[in-house]
Amino acid sequence: MKRNLVIAGILAALLFLVILTWFGARAYPEGGGGAKTDPAHEMPMTVTAHGLKVVVLDAALQAQASIRTRPLTPARYRAQVSAYGVILDPLPLLKLRTSYTAALGQAGVTRATVTAAQGEYERLRHLNRDGQNISIKTAQAAQAAYRSDQARLTAALANAASLRQMALTQWGSALGGWILGKVGAPLTRLFNGHDALLLVTLPPSLAIPSMPPVVHVESGKSTAYTDAWLISAAPQSDPSVQGETYFYRMPAHHVRIGMRVAVDAPLAGRATQGIVVPDSAVLWYAGQAWVYLQTDADHFVRHLVSTRNPVPSGWFETDIRPGQRVVTQGAQLLLSQELLAPPSASHEANEDQDND
Repeated sequence: MKRNLVIAGILAALLFLVILTWFGARAYPEGGGGAKTDPAHEMPMTVTAHGLKVVVLDAALQAQASIRTRPLTPARYRAQVSAYGVILDPLPLLKLRTSYTAALGQAGVTRATVTAAQGEYERLRHLNRDGQNISIKTAQAAQAAYRSDQARLTAALANAASLRQMALTQWGSALGGWILGKVGAPLTRLFNGHDALLLVTLPPSLAIPSMPPVVHVESGKSTAYTDAWLISAAPQSDPSVQGETYFYRMPAHHVRIGMRVAVDAPLAGRATQGIVVPDSAVLWYAGQAWVYLQTDADHFVRHLVSTRNPVPSGWFETDIRPGQRVVTQGAQLLLSQELLAPPSASHEANEDQDND
């Protein structure tokens, strides 16, 4: 990734040099022999003000370099916990539900057989008792068949009860209830692949009063976050991370079974006021995140951005005021101009401003 950033920086610098050359040609037409066309307003420069480097570009150069800005809007941020997630295979749920349904069906069939066998035994026993040519042996055979069917019913009911207990023990009351009850929309979406089952694990030794109903999941395939919805606490644990676990469900279009994902869980509490710096505005330099703020029509200042509070589509920041304009396109060109400008040039430009 760092290599790609270096390459992008080199390409941006080359592009900026091309732009400088083009504007230089406009400032000094006909090989430099003609009159100047006020290059101070057309050539970019870097000045120093209050200890900060300020890139100066007039409107024409901004348009040529495709510099785009937008105002930052107020936002609220709630503290959150970074957790771990893994996408579970829903097949064990399907197998368990199939086995439980089959066990209930077998118990129902056996119960009907027991009812019939009991009726036959009672009929033959009464006939034998009333001396209607029914031997005791025949009545005893009916009794044996009845008791055999009773034993099979007991075994079928025990099997169903065992599967029921397994569902509740392995998957908890909420998800286990989905397995044991009628097939509803959430379970159907898991089985047909529209939703994914997510096991979220908190960092070891961290406990919170309650998990939020919605967490944000980043799969690594995209910088965008996907919402996941709480099902229940999970009796299972992640062997690789010893922490409290919870079941969530989420859309399955960006994840695959077995994939590990990063999860941000917002915590209850008072929200902080600030702004969200969009991803498109952030550039990485010297291992840190920066943005360029437009301080007036022609001046741009680089500003450090905190990466402690990532949010969907950007970073939450409290050190920048709402309403300030941030560069969302062309920030790399501004950085190239700032870094390419010789110290003497910026110093002289600053002295010129002081003299004015």
